[in-house]
Amino acid sequence: MYKAFFLSPLTIAELTACISHHYPTWQVCFLNNQHAPVIGILPKISWRLQAQDTAQDFVLTTAKRHISDDIGYQHERTNSDYAHFLTVIENYSQQNYQATPASPNDAIVYHEGLMGFVGYDIAAHALSHDIVVDNRQPAAFFGHYDIYISPCVGGFELIGNDADLGILPQIASQLCKLTRQDLPTVTALKLTALWSKQDYLNAFEQVQRYLHAGDGYQINLTQVWQSNTPHQRVLAAHLPYLMGISNAPFAGFVDCGDFELLSISPELFFSFYQQDDGIHIITKPIKGTRPRATNIQHDNQLKTELATSDKDIAENLMIVDLLRNDLGKYAFTGSVKTPHRFAIESFHNVHHMVSTITAHLHPDNHPLSVLFGSLPAGSITGTPKKRACQIIAELETLPRGAYCGTLGFINFDGTGRFNVLIRTLQANASSVSVWAGGGITVRSDALSEYQECWDKISTILDALQSPQSSS
Repeated sequence: MYKAFFLSPLTIAELTACISHHYPTWQVCFLNNQHAPVIGILPKISWRLQAQDTAQDFVLTTAKRHISDDIGYQHERTNSDYAHFLTVIENYSQQNYQATPASPNDAIVYHEGLMGFVGYDIAAHALSHDIVVDNRQPAAFFGHYDIYISPCVGGFELIGNDADLGILPQIASQLCKLTRQDLPTVTALKLTALWSKQDYLNAFEQVQRYLHAGDGYQINLTQVWQSNTPHQRVLAAHLPYLMGISNAPFAGFVDCGDFELLSISPELFFSFYQQDDGIHIITKPIKGTRPRATNIQHDNQLKTELATSDKDIAENLMIVDLLRNDLGKYAFTGSVKTPHRFAIESFHNVHHMVSTITAHLHPDNHPLSVLFGSLPAGSITGTPKKRACQIIAELETLPRGAYCGTLGFINFDGTGRFNVLIRTLQANASSVSVWAGGGITVRSDALSEYQECWDKISTILDALQSPQSSS
């Protein structure tokens, strides 16, 4: 193992932005990982799944690192789909299995494995093939990041787990120089809602008709804000400020060259951790929101209102039951438990209602199979999941892309952590977009749900439009 320390005054988000700007071929992946952050660079091998056309044929591009005078990649393309993509990365993980000592859930750190994301579209398409996958960007991406960067006192540590990688001293030198560069220029982005208020209210009423007809118990209706800005590496520069104002525990950033994904997500999807008897899992669905207030008394009133809301408690409980059912397919009988229900967690601009579910996975089920088999997350679809996804595809303006998918890492020992991609920006070849929404039940109020979208997204929209505030 190679290790090199380099001094730096930068935050880890600033370093990520600099790497993306100055070394766009490094496929940088940053994960905040519940405040145990890591940056992956120059993956040994990566896999990118992408829809090719409206017929929804999929191509898997495998990129293998090679070294001559510099670092490059050899690419191979094959036909693929969601199930095949899972098989490829799961087999690779099992072939590289490394046993490590058991550690508690709060000590989950990256120490070599796969980093990447699975988009909402491809997971929903796997449930119902009539759901369209956005073909302007990757549907899923994972890389084996055997080179990664961790923060330490006074700077960062570069770690390389491949003993044959003689290029590591050169990478360390490049990173040292990078820390003395100016941060990339932040470009103002004005994103506009594609729906008018009336458009949202019309979609809300259609959801109500489906709910009263018995098509579902809850539908997660979202809307998109967009700017038709061609991809010019516009998101990385916004990462430091968005991280600073949100302190989001499950934030992350991925640069795939022609696609950027920037998430300041507060929501955990899955944590996988080891105990003596195997791999255990925790999921913490968010359902129920109130805005923050600057006045402390008013803020506490909003928090209490959320904690005692019958509507939000019922909405949260539906998703808890859905996730318990998802995990029950992979866990030992009787091991799925709900130790905490309806807790209130407060973030920069909103209060959220959060429940906690735990389970002990059966050893026949690899964590990646559990992850893929449980997507899309119930908190951003509704119940029942398949019908909810079909209604979402019918009513929403565009495919969601990566939004409402998952981003994170899985170590080769089976430990890992993945978020839910809410509060998430994506930039592809033709546009920059961000989404917001919420779960709709028969007891929902249309105007309140519409306002909730703005409560969730306004901080991001303001930060993008006024980059001078982040300088």
